[in-house]
Amino acid sequence: MDQLFISLLLQDEATLIGINVVLIIAGGIAAAFFLDVKITYRRVEYLWFIALSGLALTISQFLWALTPAAADAGLLSILIIVGMGSFALFGAAIYYASAARSRHICGQTSNAWLGFVPLANLWLIFKGGATSAYDPDKVRSKLSRLFPDPILVIGAIVVLALSQGIDKAVEYKGYYDPNDSEVLVSLIANAQTVEERFATEAKLSGAELPVRIDELTILSKIEAQGETLRITYDVEQDIFSFRPDFKLTLATMQCAPEMFGPDIARGGTIEMIYRAPGGRIIETYKITQSDCIP
Repeated sequence: MDQLFISLLLQDEATLIGINVVLIIAGGIAAAFFLDVKITYRRVEYLWFIALSGLALTISQFLWALTPAAADAGLLSILIIVGMGSFALFGAAIYYASAARSRHICGQTSNAWLGFVPLANLWLIFKGGATSAYDPDKVRSKLSRLFPDPILVIGAIVVLALSQGIDKAVEYKGYYDPNDSEVLVSLIANAQTVEERFATEAKLSGAELPVRIDELTILSKIEAQGETLRITYDVEQDIFSFRPDFKLTLATMQCAPEMFGPDIARGGTIEMIYRAPGGRIIETYKITQSDCIP
């Protein structure tokens, strides 16, 4: 079961976003069937509910920091179900708030679906309500509408901005390091064939190239060809060759578990090409299983 769920997590970013959107919509649909919303929400109440729900969703994603520990404990499947299930709960929260807001505007929940449509949901935010018609107890003075509400709106916007800031910070640093768990590293390695693993690596890492490694070396290209991952470096100095033990140094690095050790153990090859400024090949090194044997 863990292997199945880890395969899900290894999908590209666009696919994961699509899955999360589907879960949000599914949660909203389930809520529409099971929740009978009787209350009404004013505009500011609706905005605050959505802002706090978004913040709760953001905070819930810190569960992913427990991924290595969950893998070691055999609880990875449960963690993934809870982590992704939070998006369905967020969808249910959107429906609840949108239904309450729809009742405040027109007396029924039929427009709650607008809460799931970008831009269309602005109607729920800005449309004035008929409070006196559907909930007389909520009739408010003009002063109470003009003074507290703008402050509450600003507060809700701050909460929304906080959620976005947390998302950006986590996106930059990541929730966890897979290398903190040997079990997780093994699950990730076995979730894809060597060809798929190298193709994914080439796609993700290639998007960030070129990258300067040191004052003389630039990582310029990564290509996947079957079970071979070809890494090309450009050396900004016209040298004839490297020292004899340089391949051993490269093998020690590439055979490490946090690098490509598990992939090499399954038959993968890391081919490293070093080019001089004029395009001349200085050296080509191939790291295979035999190079990883201590």
